[in-house]
Parts: sequence; C-alpha cells; structure tokens
Amino acid sequence: MDREILERLLKNALKRQTIVFIYNDTTRKDERYIGFVYLLTKDYVVLRKVSGESRAAGYVVMMISTIFRVDDGGQIARRTEKLYALHAERHQDLELPMFGDLFVNMLRLALAQRIPLGIYLDQDDEREMLEGYVRHFVDSHVVFEDLDENAESYGEVHFELAAILDIQMGTRDLANVAMLYENK
Repeated sequence: MDREILERLLKNALKRQTIVFIYNDTTRKDERYIGFVYLLTKDYVVLRKVSGESRAAGYVVMMISTIFRVDDGGQIARRTEKLYALHAERHQDLELPMFGDLFVNMLRLALAQRIPLGIYLDQDDEREMLEGYVRHFVDSHVVFEDLDENAESYGEVHFELAAILDIQMGTRDLANVAMLYENK
C-alpha cells in the first residue's frame, strides 16, 4: 500500500475519530484490528481497539510499515461507532510518551508499572503471541515472562525488539491474566 495514501487515511480517521479496520498480518489476511486511531507518528499508529461487541478493547501499537490494508467507512464501521457511543464506552487513558520509538516506550511503561502486554512476534512467516510481563529490557533485548490464560508461567522468553510486530495493552484477556497472576 502506498505510504502517502495510508498516512492520509490514518490522519483523516484520527481527525474525524471514525472506526477503521487495519490489516497487518499477511499470514492471516482475514485478521484485522478494529478501532479509532489514537496516535499517529511517522513510524507507528496507536489504535484504541474496539471489540466485535462494540466495547473498548484496549490499545494496540503497530508499525505503519506492516500495514497492508485499511478499510475506512461502511455499514459495519458506522454500526460499530453507533453502538460504541450508545454503550457509553470509554478507553482508559494511555500515558504513553509520544516521541521516539513507541515500542520502546510501551515496553518501558509496562516494565515500570507492571502492566501486562500482548506481544506479537515475527517468527519465520508466522506470528507468535506472547501474553505476560516485561521482566527486563536493555538496548534492543527484551526478557518477557510468557503466561497462559490461567496466569501460569511458560517461562522467560528472550527476543530482540526488531522481532515485534505489534504490542497490545489493556485488553480484557490481559486484565484477566493480571487478576489471576496477582491472586495466586
């Protein structure tokens, strides 16, 4: 997708606060993120995710370079926007520094405040999802405690910052994992 057109679409969606559908997983082209553009930098977009039930579903940070399709407008988007408003949904505030590398900023925020993350990694033409806590982060090396849905640890996963495709924060699944983890 042409970068200039993509950026213009995202800027317009940010300005109008309309729902967009963003596709960035070339291994599963029917998978998409639905939501409102919250922040746009030259390299990243932050989306206030909305669930299929038109509820607030946390945030996702992704690199613009991984996006291959954006859908803007249409009946489904208008329906989702209307239901979101009728439910009086509201996303929690995100205290993410807007300058620099947003992946680094998100990892640092999560580490400092013990916030669980969902991280998609690029794994040889596949995406691997990790859910859990950042345990250590230095330069471009991340140490992450990967948890299952019952907050049981799979152990530590070490990976490079460059392997990250997107990072999610504030989802209902992550909130559930955090509650289970904190109440063991």
